[in-house]
Amino acid sequence: MRFFYQRSFRLSAFRGIVVSQLTTSPHPFFAGGVLARFLIVALLILGYPYSSSAYLCGTPHLSNSRQPSAISLQQEDFVRRKPLNRQFPAADTRQPNAPALPAAPALPIGTERTFFAPDFRSMQQYTVSAVLRGVGSFCYVFVEEAEWNTRVTAETVQAIIRAFDATTPANPQRGIYPTLTNFFGAPPDIDGNSRIILLLLNIQDARGADRYTAGFFNPADQNRGLLRNPGFRGFPIRSNEAEMLYIDTQPLNPNSERAHSVIAHEFQHLLNWHHDSREVTWVDEGCAAYASFVCGYSLQEHVSAFERMPSISLVTWPEGDSDSLPHYGAAFLWMLYLHEQYGGIGTLVEIVQNRGTSLTGMSDALSSRGVTQTISDIFVEWKLANYLSEYRAVSLSLAPRRWHYSYPSGTQQGQLNNFSADYIGFRGAEGLTLGFSSSSPASSAVHAIEFHKTGSIDIREIKLSAGNTGSLVLANTATEVLLIPSLHSESINLQAHNSTYQYSATRGAHINFTITALPNPVHPRYWDIIAESAEPLVGLTPTVTLMLSDSKTERLYREAQPMYLITQNPLDNRLYRFSFLLEPEIVLKSVVYQVSLDSRTVGTGSLTDF
Repeated sequence: MRFFYQRSFRLSAFRGIVVSQLTTSPHPFFAGGVLARFLIVALLILGYPYSSSAYLCGTPHLSNSRQPSAISLQQEDFVRRKPLNRQFPAADTRQPNAPALPAAPALPIGTERTFFAPDFRSMQQYTVSAVLRGVGSFCYVFVEEAEWNTRVTAETVQAIIRAFDATTPANPQRGIYPTLTNFFGAPPDIDGNSRIILLLLNIQDARGADRYTAGFFNPADQNRGLLRNPGFRGFPIRSNEAEMLYIDTQPLNPNSERAHSVIAHEFQHLLNWHHDSREVTWVDEGCAAYASFVCGYSLQEHVSAFERMPSISLVTWPEGDSDSLPHYGAAFLWMLYLHEQYGGIGTLVEIVQNRGTSLTGMSDALSSRGVTQTISDIFVEWKLANYLSEYRAVSLSLAPRRWHYSYPSGTQQGQLNNFSADYIGFRGAEGLTLGFSSSSPASSAVHAIEFHKTGSIDIREIKLSAGNTGSLVLANTATEVLLIPSLHSESINLQAHNSTYQYSATRGAHINFTITALPNPVHPRYWDIIAESAEPLVGLTPTVTLMLSDSKTERLYREAQPMYLITQNPLDNRLYRFSFLLEPEIVLKSVVYQVSLDSRTVGTGSLTDF
């Protein structure tokens, strides 16, 4: 299905989205039409409220994307003999030593069960005594005994069942489970009970009230018996052998809409795992965040975190206790951009269900949807769209890493990780010359967004030469400019790539040069023109034009050609040389040279001036 939107109107703090058109879909979920309108209108109007929604997911610490799969001790010999197949396994071969179980009878309320749960402080397991407090059409709600009638009440349980089974902000007639399974397919059913266990417990982590693990899906629970998982410091762990999600009760308020958003997020992890258990973290988390959005829950704080740190890498995920909130925002915005610009929710379904991982799976999914652009092409669009806030469902306001107000700026340096972009602002930018050089030209792209006095906006690319340099002369009407370099190498080892870059901002006509012409001491018909700039030139290369002049006329002798940098120190690129052979028939005193920088003459002279 594909969504079409009408751009929102902004009145003070109001952000509204109006649906202008909706195509039909063969999917049974949309066959009735009424449900579709409820979903889309509610999704767009309510899907991005201002309420707080930041939380951290524990799934990356347990995911197979960053560590070898959790392996049953009984299966270790099998795995050693036959490496795990990275292709999508059929249901009857995913666990070769796990026999199918008969369908489980429905459990009565009051059923007691002990679960194994990970302690994120020690990365070992402990046991949780819980009681079944509610049964829905698609879920069992178990509550840790210590949390019952303190943080969790009967009303809490019923509200969670309603959210999971029956109603979401996006659609008051359809809950989290039917919404996400209609899009992304049914979950696995290792325990044969056709329900998802929602375990409400006080998750043990080392974070405080402002940054805490709000929930997680543990892939180990999709195996049987005793397991090895490197994430638990190599200690054997036990599987709960169930489709289950762990939802926090402290400090997460289990009575809040945020808790329901966490459930949608973690349920999507289970669905993602069912299609591709080895998907990388940033794709997995981006799809999970997108699932919360589809259900109509807010992601504003994750997006706001990205607004404050827009230069992070899209394709990496921080280790340990590093701040991951901006990465949640980046991954979500990438998925939202693909949704809005490249085929709607059908594209996200393809990404989730595709057997490939990371950029390979994403590229295959986009190709299957008829998208011809490469991931790198889309990333360049995305980095610009983020600053210009070219989304239909969100409004962004990125914070540039640095602003410049006076010129020349001097030589400035920066570094880019793979699939990241930097944002550098210049005010009072009329007529500036921006110079740029990169250590990785093959996978770098540099753009400038010009904001003009007239209110118009231009996007201009700085073309890099074979020497990894380029420059751009800004219009005299450009009052504010953003320089946006990016790196995007679609290699197997994505995280290994990074690059350094340099930039400068000058008013080229005001750069002073000392210029002289010297004959070669060995062969006097060879000449060198030497130019030294008063300040380093980044991305800028002086050119030399030779003219033949007499008392009456002046004609072109050699067209403009670039000078060569003599100084090897990249922080002191001031000395340039141009060498040429003067033919015997040319009269020495007739030769006039002109040195230019960005088509501006910065010096002239004659060969007889030395």
